[in-house]
Order: sequence, then structure tokens, then C-alpha cells
Amino acid sequence: MKVFEGNSLEELYPQLLVELIEEGDVVSPRGIKTREISPATIVINNPKRRFIPSAVRKLNIGFSIAEPLWIMAGRDDTEMITHYNRNWLNFSDDGITLNGAYGRRIFRHPCIDNNGNLIEVNQFKQCYELLKKDKDSRQATIVLFNPYLDGSDKITKDRPCTNIIRYSIRNNKLNALTVMRSQDVVKGTVYDIPLFTMLQEVMAGLLGIEVGKYTHVMDSFHIYESDIEWMKDVVNEKYPSLYEETGDFDGRILGERYEDFEFVLNQVMCIEYYTRKNKNADIFFIIESLNKIENEVWRSYAAIIATYNLRKYRRTQEELDMLYPFVTNEYKDIFKERYRQLF
Repeated sequence: MKVFEGNSLEELYPQLLVELIEEGDVVSPRGIKTREISPATIVINNPKRRFIPSAVRKLNIGFSIAEPLWIMAGRDDTEMITHYNRNWLNFSDDGITLNGAYGRRIFRHPCIDNNGNLIEVNQFKQCYELLKKDKDSRQATIVLFNPYLDGSDKITKDRPCTNIIRYSIRNNKLNALTVMRSQDVVKGTVYDIPLFTMLQEVMAGLLGIEVGKYTHVMDSFHIYESDIEWMKDVVNEKYPSLYEETGDFDGRILGERYEDFEFVLNQVMCIEYYTRKNKNADIFFIIESLNKIENEVWRSYAAIIATYNLRKYRRTQEELDMLYPFVTNEYKDIFKERYRQLF
């Protein structure tokens, strides 16, 4: 197994590209040429350093925040997520929901109880309760693959790429491990690792401990040959670090109850809904709502989402400038340069 280990995703990303381009085996699933390393593992020793600042592989900033929020809210609908990335409609079987949506699998996984009733299980909360009771437990596991929904006889456009997520406390730090059947380094890694490390940080905050290492295991780690040429530009880019001068930002929601996380998530989601659904959203109400979010990382997430939506509705530059001071996390410098063109 090929193992890539480093302090941050921004440090490792050019190396991942080089290895795939130069050492990857040529395979053609569904007739599409790719270069693949199988299996492969990425180990990030400081998961708080999760974003990459590449000017070549530009992130969709709004989507990079909206997707984790959509997932943490336990959603599987297309309405919210396609507002930030229309491509997701291509994976919906009915135009309304997504079969493999991580939010439903993690926070509302459909199961059958002993009486034959359909129930929804919050696996994330179960892991929290298990680790709170037994800090040395080896059982805190989230299963995303569902044989009924994802089996070979199921006709669907959307089978989840992620199979399981594991949490464990060692040396009083929360480690996380994700196992994926498939991972595209261009379209997947830059969003998936931030997502899973954000979940890790939330869990660590609920448990009142520090974040440990993050391990990302992929059976098929690949790059499509159609992406190789422009990814070579990322390798040669030598982008600056997002974290070298600012250090780390703490997105842990420290509290004694699971509901403390749900409260902060709801604060951010209310701003997301209000600005997405209301093209005439009151800028002063948005600012008032942002001021109520105590954690600067989550306040920054909400401000980015609000700015994205106001920009999409072509609100005035003066109004966008009023939201910029609320972005104080690692996105601040990227936001300063790009918040006028967020999508």
C-alpha cells in the first residue's frame, strides 16, 4: 500500500498528483482512461490544515462550505446542494434526492428495527455517546454503504464512494479514519478530506479533547487522464501556505451536550436558508445573526455562505464589503482576493 504522510493537505497535494501522474497504473473503468494507485492511504497529522490555496485548482468556495453543512444537517435533497454546484443534479435518480447522500447515511441512516419498522439512526451521535462513555472504545464506527440501497442489483446514479468512518481516542486526542472505495484526486480529495476533518473536529469538540491525526484510505485512488495536463500546472505552481503565518483555527464547538453542536449548526443553517431563498435578504439582519455565532470558524462559514448568496443575487459591492470582516478563518486571504468572484 502506498502511504502519503504530511502535516497538511496543502503540503501533500502536489505530491499526490505527481505520484498518480508518474506512477499510476492505467485502467479504464466504464471505458474512461485513468491512472490509479490501489490501495493508497493519506495520513494528515494536523487535520485542521485542511484546505488548499491553489490558484490553478480553484475551490468553489461556497460549495466547500455548503456541502459539509448540508451533510451535517442530515440532508439528501438536491434543492440546497445544487444551488452551490449544479453538477450534483447529474447524480440524482429523480431530480429531488441523492441516493448516496452522506448526510442521510451518517445522521439519518435508514434501518429496520427488531419489529420490522423503518427507523433513522444518527450514527455520528452514537459514536459521540460511545466515546463519551468509554474513551478507549474501538467500536465508534459509521457505516455508509447500504447493501439494499447500493447493491449491484440497484439501478442508481449515486453509490457512495465512502464506506466507513472510524473514530478513536488515543493520547487524549481524537483520531479519525475514513475508508473509501474510490477517490478522484481532482474533484474528490480537495472537498472530501476537508469534509471528514471538519466532522472530526466537531466530534473532538463535543468530547472536549484535541484533534489527533486523520487517515484517509482509498481502494482506488485515481486521476482521469483528461485532467492530467492542467494538474501538472498545480504541481509547478508552488502555492503559498494558508497557515504558515496565521497558524491553526479552532472549529471545535466545546460543550457538554450533543445539542450544543446542533445549536451552532442551526445558527449557520438559518443564515444559509435566509440568504439562499431571499434575494432581498436584509443585510443588517444577516450581520445581527452573524454576531450571535460565538465560534469564529463557524461564523466565518456563515459569512462565506451569505456572501456567496448575495453575490449570486447580484447585490451591491457595498453590501458584500460589510460581510467581509466576518471571515476571519483561513479563508480570509483567499476571500479577500476572490470574494467578488465566488463562483
